[in-house]
Amino acid sequence: MASRFLTRSRALTARASPLGARGGLHTSSVSAKLLDKLFKQPDGDAEAHMEPRSEAKVSLIQRLGAMRRRGGYGQGAGMPLYVPIKAKNIERAWEIWARHMRRPDSTVSPPTKETLVDLVLLIANAVRSRAAGIETDAIRAKQPVAGFRITTLLQHIFAESVREQGAKRSDELCELSSFDLRLGVSAHSDYAHMIALVLLAADCSMPSGNTRAIDAATAEDLALEISNMPTTRLVQLLVQAAIQDGVTVDAGILRAVLAAMAAMHDVAAACDTLALCYPSLAELLDPGLARTAQTQQAALGDPLTDPMGELCSAAVAGMLQIAKVGTDPNQLAVDPNQPQEDLSYEQLDGIVDYNSKELTEDELKKLNTWRTATAERIYRAYVSAGISQVLAPDNSTHPALLGSVVPTPGMVATVLEINLAAGDIELAALYYEALKAVLHQLQPSVSTDGFSNAAACHELKPGHKMDADLWVRMVQTANASGQIWLAAQLLGGMAGDNWAPLQVAYERYLDGVGDPSEASLAKIIDELRDSMLANNTSVADPALLEPLICALVGQRDRVPAEHLAVRIEQALLLSGLSDNADSAQTAAVSDETAREILRALIANDQIARAQDLADAWGSARPELVTHQYVAELIRGLGRTGKHAQALELFTDYQQLDQNEITLEMLCAVLEVYTGAGDYAEAISVGKRIRRLVSADPQRLPSRDTFNCLLSAYCHATQPGEAMRVLEEMRRYRVHADSDTYTILVLAMSALRSLEGLKLIAALANVDYNLAARESDQDYSPPLVLDTDYYNALIEAYGRMAEPMLALQVWEVMRFRGVRPNHLTATLLMDTCGWCERVHWDEDMKSQLVFVNHEVPDDYVYTGAKLLYYHFLGSALQQLQQAGLEFSLANYQHMIETLLRGAFLDDVVTMLIGRYEEPEETAMWIRRTYDARFDQVNPLIRDWVKRTTPPATEGGKEISGHAVTRFMTDYLPPIPLCKETVATTYGAVEVLRGKFVSEDDPRVEVQLAYRSKGLVFAILDLHEERLDRFLAAKRPDLLPDDRRQRMQAAEQAECAQ
Repeated sequence: MASRFLTRSRALTARASPLGARGGLHTSSVSAKLLDKLFKQPDGDAEAHMEPRSEAKVSLIQRLGAMRRRGGYGQGAGMPLYVPIKAKNIERAWEIWARHMRRPDSTVSPPTKETLVDLVLLIANAVRSRAAGIETDAIRAKQPVAGFRITTLLQHIFAESVREQGAKRSDELCELSSFDLRLGVSAHSDYAHMIALVLLAADCSMPSGNTRAIDAATAEDLALEISNMPTTRLVQLLVQAAIQDGVTVDAGILRAVLAAMAAMHDVAAACDTLALCYPSLAELLDPGLARTAQTQQAALGDPLTDPMGELCSAAVAGMLQIAKVGTDPNQLAVDPNQPQEDLSYEQLDGIVDYNSKELTEDELKKLNTWRTATAERIYRAYVSAGISQVLAPDNSTHPALLGSVVPTPGMVATVLEINLAAGDIELAALYYEALKAVLHQLQPSVSTDGFSNAAACHELKPGHKMDADLWVRMVQTANASGQIWLAAQLLGGMAGDNWAPLQVAYERYLDGVGDPSEASLAKIIDELRDSMLANNTSVADPALLEPLICALVGQRDRVPAEHLAVRIEQALLLSGLSDNADSAQTAAVSDETAREILRALIANDQIARAQDLADAWGSARPELVTHQYVAELIRGLGRTGKHAQALELFTDYQQLDQNEITLEMLCAVLEVYTGAGDYAEAISVGKRIRRLVSADPQRLPSRDTFNCLLSAYCHATQPGEAMRVLEEMRRYRVHADSDTYTILVLAMSALRSLEGLKLIAALANVDYNLAARESDQDYSPPLVLDTDYYNALIEAYGRMAEPMLALQVWEVMRFRGVRPNHLTATLLMDTCGWCERVHWDEDMKSQLVFVNHEVPDDYVYTGAKLLYYHFLGSALQQLQQAGLEFSLANYQHMIETLLRGAFLDDVVTMLIGRYEEPEETAMWIRRTYDARFDQVNPLIRDWVKRTTPPATEGGKEISGHAVTRFMTDYLPPIPLCKETVATTYGAVEVLRGKFVSEDDPRVEVQLAYRSKGLVFAILDLHEERLDRFLAAKRPDLLPDDRRQRMQAAEQAECAQ
């Protein structure tokens, strides 16, 4: 036992010194026993509490001098946390505090404030880059965790400070500014770094908006509020602690504070924080903010008195960013019906959420007015800071301009963005002119310090006046506001500042064109060319031209065919590859750009033109035609239905000895064979592809190729091979998509294989619920199963005599938020009302992999008689709640589904019930009830007549109304038109024919509980109802045969 104590003591001694020195702690037996008492955990349980010390151990610690160490305790309780902090073991220190010292029921004495501050600084310094301005990926990965830990520790430190000071106070003053929150940190950089880490731990994707200041009645309530406070209010406490520590809030701290407020969109917290140090800045954000005596005393000066200083520039730039995203706290009124204390730190606007994108026109106007006014006020205060008051000869004061303060480009760019977003185009144009004037006065910075490449541009050459991110943001805002002319000016200014826009920047510019005609496209290209010429650049520069051409032809998937054709023509003119191109304004482009044009022609089904241009360009560009281009050409020919021409091209290419048959080309041929329906040849090519992939797993075909191979095997009735292909996809980490499982579901449905269908559905659910590891290089988002997959699954379960499973699939669709379509509605109606016989002997395939041929002797149906009709009304209602508008075909299918159950009364009510008079509808309901009552057993009917008093005869109408309709809860109105009327009469005739041939075993009669007389009575009654209505109110919809039949009946009645 003593040896174990000694080993533990030596390990702690080695870890206590960063250099591994042995002199940090004593390793005597007394020290070993002491450390064992400090760290002992019964039965090796890491969660066990540390034992309290006895009085004898206190004197021992004092003799060892542990009390004199920084962070020690009078009772020695700081040693468990002190040792790992001195050893710079952050993980162990955090574990000790989080598991053993933080809990209220802990038996270990809490550490002092100084020890926890040491832990905070240790965590912060561990993720601080040693080289100035350089952060490695490893440091960035650790910063969010460090920010969370620092946030938790600071909330605990501030809460305990308030709780401890509140217990010693005799007054009832609980204002937060009256408490001493100092941390004992004297370095400006430490506070700035802590604020930046606290912001990293916050969820900036869901900004809190304006939060209220802390208001509590007691110190204990105030401590509880601090323990659960938002990020912005914690930053406010850090600024208060810095001021109380004697630390001046310099540019670094102020920049971090305002960045946190802007990220969380919290203007209220920004005003309260600035009021602690610089009240003049707080008044710029909120002019109605009253200065108190405490803010006057805490004021550190007015940064605007030194407009050229770093502090003033950082303050103005940060406040403009807050004005860009924030809202006016004075207009965010609290709901008067909700107490202030119940709001916690939710947004103050209980009535309007200004952070949401769905604002009314008045709310949006109010928001934009506040933002533009605030930005204008901040900007004007900065540029007029050089104006001072001087004495005139008459001893009066007059303003005199001592020197002009030139704003930074970032300030002007931010104000420009705010006015653009607000729709104030005139002011935006003025600020753009101001931006050009500011940039004209600046000299290009040869050094790259302070400049960063944005995601939408790259450095054209060294020497810039403004950061690339500012250019990109302004272009995005101009495009979003529809100001294409300004976006062209900004793209030209970006190029003039030696930033070359990338393809994505040009794509956003082109997407802003409302009219995609050839004239409109040529106009914006000319505006862009003129803008670049005005900034001493030219579109002919390959670094500027090639991204523009790629943007014109690169969006092939989401641009309509007619618009893509216009873009291709403009790209050919710009590239100089067209016969009509102006050689003076064009330049030769690279082979890759020329291939992009050819790919766009193939995607636009201009196959012949692509071939002609490739032949014309091939002499000057011998490396233009590659095997990838040939593969895309083969795909294009197959997509347009020219399968023979595509295969002929492949054969010609294959006969050339110098050409290699690549995997991409085989994949294209496979798609052509599959599209042509030649599944045997497709399987042959697929086997060749599988052999190539097996030999070289690094070269993998796309998911679309695997889907084509699956489709070929399924159409060839080889489900076993199809499942092997699916297994290969999983082995090669090619993630299946919704089309993959849709193909397999349709195959199992054609085979009538219930077990195979369940297997495919289970695999799809596994992929849907499986979350890939973030460390996985082949990380893919979860599988998204679309409507086509669920439709195929519902139809397949209907074929498998499993209507309940089909309805369960619909419930899964609703739960997962998949939007239904018209086919979904048709399939659900079939599932609820169709009882088609499954002819097992005819539909069974010869394949034995997934199909069980042990078929029962009796007939198998997809549903029992009338068992699932009660789901029909709720299914139709759920479809409309999901936003589906039924098509005319859906309504016709609805009529057929209801008439399979002889519910003609429901159909006629949904057709014409809304047009009938209430008395007329009540008459038909009474007659329907009488018809049903007449078909009841005579004994029961006589008993009802004897026991029903005459006085309750009117009640028969009410009860009859409940039994004459099947869909009493939901009756969707069916459009009254020729198609629905024809469908109704036609379905009635078919239903009559089924009952006439009831003895025929091939006809399924699902209404066996109804007698033939009752069905015929219902049909005759409501046919007469429909005939009369149409003849009286809509004669144009009455069929000719029905009109002739009615006329014949009237003539016969007159003759009698």
